[in-house]
Amino acid sequence: MTEITLQGVSKSYGSVQALQPVDLTILSGKFTTLLGPSGCGKTTLLRLIAGLETPDTGEVLVDGKPIFSQQKRINMPSHRREFGMVFQEFALWPHMTVYENVAFSLKASGRKKQIRESVERALEQVRLTGMQQRQPHQLSGGQQQRVAFARAIVMQPGLILFDEPLSALDALLREEMRHELMGLVRELGITALYVTHDQTEAMSMSDEIIVMQSGTILQRGTPEDIYRQPADPFVARFIGRSNWIEPGQSLFRPEHGCWESTREAGEHTYSAIIRRVSYMGDRYEIEMDAGQERIWTGYHTQRMQPGDEVQIHIAPHHVCRVNHAEDDIKLHSGRQHIS
Repeated sequence: MTEITLQGVSKSYGSVQALQPVDLTILSGKFTTLLGPSGCGKTTLLRLIAGLETPDTGEVLVDGKPIFSQQKRINMPSHRREFGMVFQEFALWPHMTVYENVAFSLKASGRKKQIRESVERALEQVRLTGMQQRQPHQLSGGQQQRVAFARAIVMQPGLILFDEPLSALDALLREEMRHELMGLVRELGITALYVTHDQTEAMSMSDEIIVMQSGTILQRGTPEDIYRQPADPFVARFIGRSNWIEPGQSLFRPEHGCWESTREAGEHTYSAIIRRVSYMGDRYEIEMDAGQERIWTGYHTQRMQPGDEVQIHIAPHHVCRVNHAEDDIKLHSGRQHIS
């Protein structure tokens, strides 16, 4: 397993600052996700670690040893870093068989021994045994993604870098592959750095999430911490749904709004008018106008009617207050109250 440390790493493209100076450690053996919208700097950060781009400043260290240092004039080529990489485009050679695609990285690195054993082991790990002689066009999208993953792990790297590897797949296959990738990474005990703009992927797969915007890290923590204790209004809006009581200052999540009183001291109660009702299969999503330009979302087990006036009750421990002055987040997890 591999630990990656970045110290003062930054990157600009002309006048555009793609990545502000970053100090960051990717913990050994953890599944860490860089999450944020397009243009936030997450892919730039990944490519700097991979050696596909050169930082303007700072150092990148692997287990304490520099693979890039501006001051020491060290810049190890990408192929010598020996990280596994899986990208959105499967990038399989169309004229090569599955076996040849997976073996390619071994041969390119100069390895000559035990190539067949290594390839067959990698294919077994991704459940593609028996497909060695197929070509990419004979595989489904999910199978092609498994070949790309086998190619990444055949070198037995300590770190695998994923750049939105599932975004080209349809929704059902994406969910299936999400669970498979997560299981394989944990089974192999590899450090993983995963880039995505999809909050569902980040929340369901990660040991730790790093939320980025405009080349800056806004918050890092477990999925639970990021959701329950957003340290910034952008994080609160980007992760899950937020019902703002005071814009940018206090909020509650839709599942914590109650249609009946919680009977707790300090309970918050608001009147709202139902605007729209959407049936989601397991629940109804209720959009409502709480006044003062506040449009909230709630969940209910029964259909409600647009135009009806309702009351929303929020227990005090479900109100998150974002205090920018002290960077203090006050939120306590608790039982869910939606009826």
